[in-house]
Amino acid sequence: MNQRLREPTLHHLLDDNARFAADNGGMANHCPMALCALAAMGAQPARLQEFFDKWEGRFALAAKPAVRSVNRETWPFSLGDASAFTALCGFYEEWIWSAGADAVLAQVLSRIPFAPASGAFHALIRLGYGLEAEHVGEIAAGLAALVSGNLYIDMGSRQRVPAASVKQGLAVLSRAMNGKTFTGDWIVARLRAVGADPSFYTTLPAAPAQPQQQLLDDMALAAIALYWQTNNFTALHIVTGLHATRRVMAHLPPTLAQRLLPDLWVAFCAAYVSTGAPPLAASHVTLHATLPEEEVLVDSADTWHDLFTTAIASDDDHVIKLVYTCYCENRRAPSPLYLAAAARRAGRVFQMH
Repeated sequence: MNQRLREPTLHHLLDDNARFAADNGGMANHCPMALCALAAMGAQPARLQEFFDKWEGRFALAAKPAVRSVNRETWPFSLGDASAFTALCGFYEEWIWSAGADAVLAQVLSRIPFAPASGAFHALIRLGYGLEAEHVGEIAAGLAALVSGNLYIDMGSRQRVPAASVKQGLAVLSRAMNGKTFTGDWIVARLRAVGADPSFYTTLPAAPAQPQQQLLDDMALAAIALYWQTNNFTALHIVTGLHATRRVMAHLPPTLAQRLLPDLWVAFCAAYVSTGAPPLAASHVTLHATLPEEEVLVDSADTWHDLFTTAIASDDDHVIKLVYTCYCENRRAPSPLYLAAAARRAGRVFQMH
């Protein structure tokens, strides 16, 4: 665990966040996710409080009261029922306190359709941050969001030939669906449209036959390449969603984590297709012509510290989460695209050397 996530102010604010609805006018409650990322990057208590106050003033709606109670026998019947979020939060929190987070996580994910795209990946992201911060309320909220907002993309029982690799699988989809547009004002609506598209059903290959960590690594590198190439908002959520998946799967029994990979692959591919399925260009960073206002970015501790400083000062939760995600993923599997994407999102004008 990042020791900065033990910050008492962070946990106090995460507790207080329970007053807010899971969905604020169609937009997920990004406040707890951004707070965790801010704390992990070293934001001071005053800055955490300031972000919380601004979020509450601009976006927060009051949490809806529980419409009915749930228990260990009835909670699965709340699948896809947005009105059950509050009741599920309370139930999962009590269950976690009695049985432990990992045990409850395994029980829940073994009994529901795994739907990483739920809430445009925000349910999984919230769960991942809750686990990293070891905050019972946020773990419960993430699980409740996965259940109550379950966006399962069912590809049926059709036998599919596995893609030779992540890139080859995306290339197959791109050849069939490049440039196709899907209607909907929200990411979730476009993901549903992809899932219902006959061409996606026909074309989608099975996940590459790779070990869990290798498949996650290859999807993460494809996601950051897609985001760098397109600057697409859905692609940003694929990047942060895959990082959250890595956190969540680290808390699961290996056999269960492996069993969830096919559904992760389907959600990943659906999100890719929803961006227009562009052919992935060779992974590289375009060097800008030298301008007086440009800075030279080098992958170093000082550079990331500077990006952290910029992100911590930002009120844009997507800047905050992306910079932290790119830092974490770059530490695991270095790529200049992580630094470039983080710097671009943070509004920096740069060259890459």
